[in-house]
Amino acid sequence: MDINAAYSFDVIVVGAGPGGTTVASLLANAGKRVLLADKNGKPGGRMLTINRDGFAYELFPINCVPCRNSAFERLSKELGKEKLVKPIYNDETGGVGTLLFESKDGVIYTLSMHGGFSPQMMSDLGAKNEEDFKNVADMFRRFATMPESEIEQLYNISAMDYMDGIKGIPAGVYTFFLATFGEGMFEMSSDKVPAAEMIKMFQQVIKNGGGRYYENGVGYFFEVMAKTVEEKGGKLLMHTRIASINVADGKVCGVTTDIGIKYTAPVVISNAGIRQTVLKLVGEMHFNEQYAEKVKGYESNLACVGYRYFTNKPVLKETSLIYFPEGCTSKFEEFEKMAGGKTKPERNYIYIGTTSLYPGCAPKDKQLIYAVMSCSADPGINVQPYLDYIEEKARKILPELYDGCIERTEIMSPVHVPTVGNDSIFAGQGGESYGIANSIGQSGQDRPKGDTPVTGLYIVGNDAAGFGLGTHQAVDSGFRVFEMIK
Repeated sequence: MDINAAYSFDVIVVGAGPGGTTVASLLANAGKRVLLADKNGKPGGRMLTINRDGFAYELFPINCVPCRNSAFERLSKELGKEKLVKPIYNDETGGVGTLLFESKDGVIYTLSMHGGFSPQMMSDLGAKNEEDFKNVADMFRRFATMPESEIEQLYNISAMDYMDGIKGIPAGVYTFFLATFGEGMFEMSSDKVPAAEMIKMFQQVIKNGGGRYYENGVGYFFEVMAKTVEEKGGKLLMHTRIASINVADGKVCGVTTDIGIKYTAPVVISNAGIRQTVLKLVGEMHFNEQYAEKVKGYESNLACVGYRYFTNKPVLKETSLIYFPEGCTSKFEEFEKMAGGKTKPERNYIYIGTTSLYPGCAPKDKQLIYAVMSCSADPGINVQPYLDYIEEKARKILPELYDGCIERTEIMSPVHVPTVGNDSIFAGQGGESYGIANSIGQSGQDRPKGDTPVTGLYIVGNDAAGFGLGTHQAVDSGFRVFEMIK
């Protein structure tokens, strides 16, 4: 091969997170010569799979939604790799999970999700009479059957404000919906998430279920998909940090690594985050002022803080316990107050879960258990108040976890996210779970579409196009950007 050809590609993809891996593998499969580069040792981004001491796990807990008919399934079939990755459907394994709802008087109700939204579940959430049940049933029916044209009109009202306008809904049902389909799904406070996103997600779960994982880890799924790049004549470049995306005469022309090696291509797709791409890798001088200011103004979603406990015996029999006290629907300003030390966590929902029940993810009779809550994306926050709150509640709802079976404890916090995910470039930013938030003004038609004012430069991942929970949105984005380029 000509030495210049070795550094020349049809497309360069910066970042092998779910979105970058998706678009790179699709383009390679379509005949493009692709370079896929990432600072990590393997694909997966924030969701790369860590293999240690017989465990296969992700930095943060993940439970893929929807259960079936997902963008993941579409990708593996498109690439002919569906037999190389084995999905695990929670509705088949019985691992759908359990909800623990604590009423204001301190009573904890155990709500199984095996029966879906059952009358018993609604009763435990506060529906006490015929009128309550009718109001809840009417709301469910309205959400489940709402046409897309009507949903699209709800992007300028928050999920919280929309729910506030529905009369006669018991407090527990109100809390469940906003905690689950707002903060829980989008890692953003429900006073910011548009009602449209909440209802779309509800319809997706009703239609296709919730809860899916993969043998050997979610990150392993992307490792398998990324191999398409090399199989089709391209190049995977791991442990490589891209220092700049190069532009000449308003057109992208390639990238330069942090050790000065240049690779050229007429198309560069960045999975490094829209803010990081525009303001750092390319430089705002290459964009008009209006576009650059808009990018600077995007807000991050929330982050994840908590524990990873490694136990020497099985503790959880289901994949998840979700604790949510009545009134745990915190507004964004409340998370900011906690981050600033003005308040402490008091009534916040907590996720306790494990992936160790799935094949290939843990040594026999051992478990990795996550115990986490949401927090500000600021890597500089003091995490101790959050950890104290999590342990206090976890000891109450899962006391057997602290009965001498913990072999090792790891802390997860916003400070760890940039090590595997997008770089932190602003004060108070960097620890976000996904990227820019699915919030009013930057969701739906207001979300970045994937193209940019620089010819040949595209954005992929959670910061551009797509819909869904976390990785599903990123994979969906990969398909959408692929359609723009192919």
